[in-house]
Amino acid sequence: MKLASLVAAGIAACAVGASAHAVYPDHPIHVIVPFPPGGSTDVVTRIVVAKAQELLGQNIIVENRGGAGSIIGTDYVSKAAPDGYTLVVGQTAFAVNASLHEKLPYDTIKDFTPISLMADHPGVFLAQYQKPYNTFKEFVAYAKAHPGKVVYSSAGIGSWPHLAMAMLAKDAGLQMVHVPYQGTGPAKADLIAGRVDVKIEAYATSMGMVKDGKLKMLAVTSPQRDPALPDVPTIAELGYPGYETAYWIGMLGPAHMPEDVRAKLEKVFMDAVHDPGVKQKIEAQTIHAHAADGKALEALIRKEIDKWAAVIKDGNIEKQ
Repeated sequence: MKLASLVAAGIAACAVGASAHAVYPDHPIHVIVPFPPGGSTDVVTRIVVAKAQELLGQNIIVENRGGAGSIIGTDYVSKAAPDGYTLVVGQTAFAVNASLHEKLPYDTIKDFTPISLMADHPGVFLAQYQKPYNTFKEFVAYAKAHPGKVVYSSAGIGSWPHLAMAMLAKDAGLQMVHVPYQGTGPAKADLIAGRVDVKIEAYATSMGMVKDGKLKMLAVTSPQRDPALPDVPTIAELGYPGYETAYWIGMLGPAHMPEDVRAKLEKVFMDAVHDPGVKQKIEAQTIHAHAADGKALEALIRKEIDKWAAVIKDGNIEKQ
């Protein structure tokens, strides 16, 4: 009788545990954006999350924890419980930091669970409107004729615009001067003012200045022409076929998440990105909605780590 009672109690406990696990999520999920509010990563995340919480039937709270080039917020999630209630938005800096920094407080591959890709967008090559080149080929010719004289700006050492330009300098054999700024705003302001000559950045943050005639858009960094900019050539088609880079945005959790929880989140976030209303809102930011599963995101991260490690090494970019 005693044995039967123990068996019954054990079955009941297992049933309760299974039931509790099956109701995930039973309280709000926190998504950490490791940047200040207002940037493209933050905007895309909030658009996707609004739909994802509708699909899940549970609140998803977006928190901005910026600092140290996304390391602070990312580290916070790496040390969170792997229960699916604390997630982080990864982006290009997530892969760059693996090689840019001598030591990180987390392992970029081992300490995270890739869930899904949400969006990406290529960069555009911009020139100040008074500069004596109106095409990308004219720019290359000018830069080669004036080695060490062309100055480009970025949002800081190791930022995506910096490394995208460093990669171009190597591929095209150009000698240029890099001036890092504390953020995209001042870097772009000095480009508009003519204190620097060129810059690579997201079209989403520069389209107003291009339309107003303050900046010239000479090329895009994607391997194929961007559907939103069909008349703008790619750097690849202009003589540098191996050149390509895009800023990507994806969702990750801590390592060792239960597979059923990971799979549920993967489906929800991919379904959210596929939603026509979500796609329309993302595309309105001149960013591309791009749903891909966790395996595809992991492959992208590994590829990006290798790419930027080579750029940092070849460009003799000082590690932080």
